[in-house]
Amino acid sequence: MSRGIIFGVGLLALTLLAFLCIPRHLPVTSSAAIHPSFSASIENGQLTLSGVVGSEDAKLTALARAQDLVKGTKLHVTDGLEVMPGAGAAGWETALPALLVQFSTLHHHQATLSLSGHTVTVKGAVATGEAKIKLLHEVASLLGTSMKVQDQVTVTPALAMNLPPGQAPGAPHQSRAQVQAGLDELLRGEHIAFESNSAVLTSKGRAVIDKVVPALKRTPEAVIEIGGHTDSYGDPEYNLQLSRTRAEAVRQYLVEHAVTNRLSAVGYGSTRPLSPERTRAASKKNRRIEFRVKEER
Repeated sequence: MSRGIIFGVGLLALTLLAFLCIPRHLPVTSSAAIHPSFSASIENGQLTLSGVVGSEDAKLTALARAQDLVKGTKLHVTDGLEVMPGAGAAGWETALPALLVQFSTLHHHQATLSLSGHTVTVKGAVATGEAKIKLLHEVASLLGTSMKVQDQVTVTPALAMNLPPGQAPGAPHQSRAQVQAGLDELLRGEHIAFESNSAVLTSKGRAVIDKVVPALKRTPEAVIEIGGHTDSYGDPEYNLQLSRTRAEAVRQYLVEHAVTNRLSAVGYGSTRPLSPERTRAASKKNRRIEFRVKEER
């Protein structure tokens, strides 16, 4: 066999090898990249979280909220979430904790909440048409106009028969943990502000409380403690009194806005700091109002 034929056969073999093997090792293009997706489903006593999220923080936050929501129920949380940093963060990931709070208002026999691309699908049962409208509205508000809500929620009036005495059918029962999780989510990153050394609410402070009013009206059976806290500067007795009067100012504001929950105002002064540091940032963090859902006595 001539040297030219041997060279040609070898070149052909190399070309075929490159065609068959090299594409498998090329980088994945953006069109083939894995995109974040999420699903929460309830079936056979299990609340299962599954899908792909873009960060470990998103996964841990979603799991922590799910664990909060199943307290006091017979549900168990199953973790099926994967973290793929290369997938990037989806816009809806920050809304996951609040979405899970809304998801938990569906009947716990069988329900699904799934997010993929620009679509969120809500599937399950509620007791009334009013409860359905409220649920879908809350989900849409959390996700914004970039996401389309696919409605697979059914109205099952028979579910109203299982509600506790005195509870309105249009207001699905929420556990203490669920109410607390909802309040925490509303107030995340917010600060109820007062005038300096005063119990007079600022306009910004009132605006923050206004966010809490609808949530409390949806759960009138919840017993709420309003806790006032100060930084460690100044006289401890003065701080204690200031924290008490600020908590009472918030309680009074809620009462004036037709909140009917059992509300108590408690002042803790500087005895329960979030940060022990004596810095300006730590002091601002320690000066706060907290809402705590208490056991009914």
